[in-house]
Amino acid sequence: MKRILTILAVLVLSLPTYAQLLWPVKGADAGSNIISRPQHYVDGELNFDELFIAVDEGTEVLSPSDGTIVSLGINYLHSLIRATSYSVEGTFDDAILEVKAKADLSKINPKYLSGQVGIRLSDGRKIYISGLRGTMRFKTGMKIKKGDLLGTASYAYKAFDEPHICLSVSTAKGTPDDPMTPFGLETSFVAPGEIITPEILTPEQAQEDFNILMDAYVELFPSFYDIVTPEQFEEFKKTSLAKLQSDISYKDFWNVIWSSTSTELAHDSHLSLLTPNPWEPVDGDEYKGNLLLGAIGDSLFVTQALEGAEHLLGKKVDSLDNESASDVIRRIEGMTTGYDAGVRSKIDRLNLVAWNRIYHNRLTEPRTTRVRFSDGTEYVDIWQKSGRGGKYIPALSYEVDYYKRMLQSYSRNWDFKELNDSTVLLTVNTFTLNDVEVDDIVSKIGENVQKENMIIDLRLNPGGHVSAMNRFLSVFIDTTSVALNQYAMVNSNVSYESFKYSLNYDQSIAPFEEFKQIEGKKGFYADSEYPVNDIAPDSLVHYPGKVYILTSDQSCSAATVFTSVLVRNHRAVTVGRETGTAYHYVTAMKFADIQLPNSKIQVHIPLVKEVFDDVVNDRVPYGRGLLPDYEVPVTYEEFFTAENDIILEKALELIAEGKYIGENPFEVKENMSECAAKGKSLYMYLLLGILAVGGTVWVSRKKK
Repeated sequence: MKRILTILAVLVLSLPTYAQLLWPVKGADAGSNIISRPQHYVDGELNFDELFIAVDEGTEVLSPSDGTIVSLGINYLHSLIRATSYSVEGTFDDAILEVKAKADLSKINPKYLSGQVGIRLSDGRKIYISGLRGTMRFKTGMKIKKGDLLGTASYAYKAFDEPHICLSVSTAKGTPDDPMTPFGLETSFVAPGEIITPEILTPEQAQEDFNILMDAYVELFPSFYDIVTPEQFEEFKKTSLAKLQSDISYKDFWNVIWSSTSTELAHDSHLSLLTPNPWEPVDGDEYKGNLLLGAIGDSLFVTQALEGAEHLLGKKVDSLDNESASDVIRRIEGMTTGYDAGVRSKIDRLNLVAWNRIYHNRLTEPRTTRVRFSDGTEYVDIWQKSGRGGKYIPALSYEVDYYKRMLQSYSRNWDFKELNDSTVLLTVNTFTLNDVEVDDIVSKIGENVQKENMIIDLRLNPGGHVSAMNRFLSVFIDTTSVALNQYAMVNSNVSYESFKYSLNYDQSIAPFEEFKQIEGKKGFYADSEYPVNDIAPDSLVHYPGKVYILTSDQSCSAATVFTSVLVRNHRAVTVGRETGTAYHYVTAMKFADIQLPNSKIQVHIPLVKEVFDDVVNDRVPYGRGLLPDYEVPVTYEEFFTAENDIILEKALELIAEGKYIGENPFEVKENMSECAAKGKSLYMYLLLGILAVGGTVWVSRKKK
C-alpha cells in the first residue's frame, strides 16, 4: 500500500501545473466571456489555437503566471494567420500613436492596433496576450509576477466589434499549444497532427513535386538568378528529372530536393529544408571507419584515426574507392548548403571537419572502403558500429579551444573579460538579446571606455535582432554613419501562384503591395526596412578606442552587418575569416514555407532581397562575405588539437605590433562603367545588398 501511495504521489507531482495559471482579466472567473476558442470559425477563418475574451474597455489585464517578458510589440491582425508588428520602445499608448502617425491608415483600422506581450514560463511555454493599451513600461528580459498589471483591455482583431483581448500559448519548441487546459477549462484545442510521408513516390508524383519546387524558386526567390545561370538551372532540372523516371524511395527523393538547396543550385543562408533528414542515423545506429578524412585546399588527408591506426594520421590521400582526391573534394564542395552567393569560408571549414559528407551522409550501414595514399600504400577500412570500443585520436574534447568556446556559447549570450591593462574582450554569441541584456552590455562597455583596445568576438554569432545591433553600433560609431544605397527588392507586388502550396500564406495575400516598379529594372522595390544610414553616436556611452572584430563563417546576418557597418565607416578592423553572410546582399526578412503535395517535404524560401551597399572593390568583392583585414587561414590544429585560441592570439599580436586601420578603401567609389568594364552585368549591380534577419517588422503567422 505504501508503494502505491508513493507512486501516486510521484504521478501527482509530475502532472502539469495547468490549474495554477491566473485568468488574465482582473476580477473575472476563468473561462468567462470567451467569444472564440480553438476549432471555432471567425468569419469563415478557422481559429486554431487562440482565445478571444470579451472585456469591458479599460479593464485591467494581469499576468497569468510568474515569468520573463520575451517579446513586446504593437500588432495589427490582418487575418488569423497574418499580422503586421511594430516595435515598442516606450509605453503601448505612445507606440500606438507613433504607428498611427506613420502607417497607411487606408489599409488598417487603427482601432485594432494593440499592444502584445509575450511571457516565457519556467517550463519553457510562452503565453501571448494582445489587445492591450496602457502606460506601463516594459523591457524584454524583465521578470514578472503572477497578477502583475500588463495593461488595459482594448481591441485585438477586426472581426469583433466589442472590446476584447486575445490569448495564445506555445510550447517550449514554439509550436501551438493548448490555451484552455492551463486555466482548468475543458479544452477544444486540437494539436497539429504528425505529417505522414510516403515510402515510395511514383514517377508522376515525384516529377510533380520537383516541378512545383523549381517553379517556386523562380517565382518567389528574388536572388535565384544571382546564384545560378539559366543554363545551370536547365542542366540541374535535366539531371534531376532523369532520376525520377521510375518509382523512387522517399529517402532518395529527399536527397534530390535537398540537392536543390546546395551548391548544385539555389544555396543560400536563409533557404532550407524544414523536413528532417531521413538519412540521419539514430543513436547507436551509426557506422564509422577506422579513418576519418578531411580536406584543406586541394589536399585530402586523415584527420582522425581509431586506436591502432593512429600511425596514419595526417597521411595524404590519393584516392578513395578509386575516386581521386580532387574529385572527392569537388564533390563535397557541391554538397554545401546554407551559404550566400560566393562565400567560401563555410566550404573551407566543412571540407575539413564534416567527414560524413565524403560518404554522402549515409552512415547507417556497414561498408568497406579502400584508401590509397599518395605514397602508393593502401588501407582497407572495414566500418563497424560506433561505440564498439576504442577511441579516435585526436579526441574532439572540450579541451580543444574551438569546442570549448562552442560549448560556452550555448549557455552564455555574451561575456566580458579584461585581457590586460589596455585591452578588453567582448564576446557576443547572438544578437537575439532582450532589452535587459543589451542595457547590461552597453553599461559594461561604458565602464571600459578608457581601455585603448576592444576586441569583439562574433565568431559564433548567427545574427538576431536589428534593434540590438543598431544600439551597439551607436556606441562605436564616431559620426553619423555613411550613406549607402540601400533598398529591398521582391519579384512581385501581387500574390504568387506558388502560395497555393504555402503553409503560411494563401493566394488571397499580397504581402508586398507597397513595393513599386522602377523603369528599366526587373522586380519591385521599396525602402529597406532597417536602414543603417542614419545611425548616430550614442549620447551617453561612446567607446573611442581601437576596435578589432573577430569573424568566421559562423558570423552571419546581423553579425555580418554589424561588422560591415563599422568597416564601411572606417571604424574597425577584422581578424579571422570571411563572414558567413554575403556583404552585398542577403535574401531574408519574409519567407514562404512550401509543402510539396505528394512527398510532404517542406522548403523554407526567402522572399525579400535586402541591399546593404553597392560599392564593389578589392576590399568588398561582389558575392563574397566581408573578408577579414587580417586573415587567419583554416588549420588542422584549430579544429582538432589546439587548446589555445589561435585567432584571438592573432588579434593580440596585431595590437602588440601597433597594427590597425590603414587607408580607407571606400574613399573612391567605382562608377558603374568601371564595374561593367570588369565584366560585371548592370543587372547584377542593380541588385547588390545585404541586411540582417533579426527583428522583422512583418510577421507571418503559421497557417493552422
